[in-house]
Amino acid sequence: MVYNCVIKNENIIDKALKRLRKANLASQSVEIELYKAIPPGTGLGAGSGNAAALIEWAKRTFGGPEVFGFEKEIGADVPFLCGSAPIARVGGMGERLEPIPGTFRLSGLVLIPCWRSETAQAYREIDRKAAGRWTPEEKAIEESETVLSLLASGRKAGLLPNDFLDVLLERHSEYYEIFGLAEKAGALAWGLSGSGSAAFALFPPDADCAGCGEMLAHAAGVERIFFWE
Repeated sequence: MVYNCVIKNENIIDKALKRLRKANLASQSVEIELYKAIPPGTGLGAGSGNAAALIEWAKRTFGGPEVFGFEKEIGADVPFLCGSAPIARVGGMGERLEPIPGTFRLSGLVLIPCWRSETAQAYREIDRKAAGRWTPEEKAIEESETVLSLLASGRKAGLLPNDFLDVLLERHSEYYEIFGLAEKAGALAWGLSGSGSAAFALFPPDADCAGCGEMLAHAAGVERIFFWE
């Protein structure tokens, strides 16, 4: 049973449950109640988080290895969410995890806009725009190391790279206002979450996130804001 949301097509929890049953780690009769606070199509990995929670429950309840090996087949975010690293560099189909050492003391906001981004369609669009000209992995790693170094030292990193951003900007110029307000509010970094549609802003740990949230709430198209400290 799913509350607060209409799930189109197969729920990712169904995929996880099928794999767990195949591995004899879940009974044939399982009742699951899912309360959705984060809507689909926002690029926050909420569905993958639901699947990861089910897998972790099965491990605790029925026992099993630390890594099953089928996590990436359920969703690219699932291997990371089933792992123990709070921050990691992820490659492949989500199965290559490189934990990032160090402590990052940040607070932040996640802004949910009133539009959604369907993941499969977003990938088709960046395939069309890229036309095979993808950022080399070495350059992507270098970019991530620069961003991590800046944030670890409390310096501004600005707009974070995301291949999906150009696709979303073609349809929603409201992101320009959101990012501009994030910078004005004192954010160290801001950007698009995953394949969208959610945006985020990272602040120093002592920032007045409530006050920053009030400022960003005035941006066009913002439906709701989540805080973390």
